[in-house]
Amino acid sequence: MKTITVDRSFGSGGREVAVRISKMTGVPLFDNDIILKAAENFGVDVGVLKNYDEHYVGSLIYNLSMFPANHDFESSAVYRTYFAVTETVRRLRSENDGGIFMGRCADVILAQEGPIVRTFIYSSSMERRIERTLRQEDVSDEKAECFIQRKDKQRRNYYQFFTDRKWGAPTNYDIMLNTATIDYDQCAELIVKLANQSI
Repeated sequence: MKTITVDRSFGSGGREVAVRISKMTGVPLFDNDIILKAAENFGVDVGVLKNYDEHYVGSLIYNLSMFPANHDFESSAVYRTYFAVTETVRRLRSENDGGIFMGRCADVILAQEGPIVRTFIYSSSMERRIERTLRQEDVSDEKAECFIQRKDKQRRNYYQFFTDRKWGAPTNYDIMLNTATIDYDQCAELIVKLANQSI
């Protein structure tokens, strides 16, 4: 099994799809444990990593404000976090001869590291996304949709800031699946089939 990357809109169930792929294939899934490994490998505080992990890169003004006064990009928290995550993703892929990687620009990071299937999971049903978010997050009914939109914006900004590519654009992925019309098991089966066919 080759490497599979899973980008996902918030509340779409992308992680559930990835969990099913892992169970079907026995290939390890890497998500939040990437942060713990990055902290361990590079001596970056876990709290700092979590603050910038996939969601605290915003406007250009915000990004510039995170850099030191001397404009040394490499010493900034933003850069140190991304560097630690990037190198950890590469190490995990190498140590496991593949893997399933959630977000964090893994599709771009691992593009030259061997065979890869790049996936994007989304849902065209805001109602379903809200239902899932209410089950998973501490947010009220009234604020759920805004919460989802903010999370998507954070992921989009993070991806576009570090890759200069458009998050969710069809040209960046090998397969895009809509969980409003295809259930999680079917999504996982389609992705595994694609991965097996393209080895």
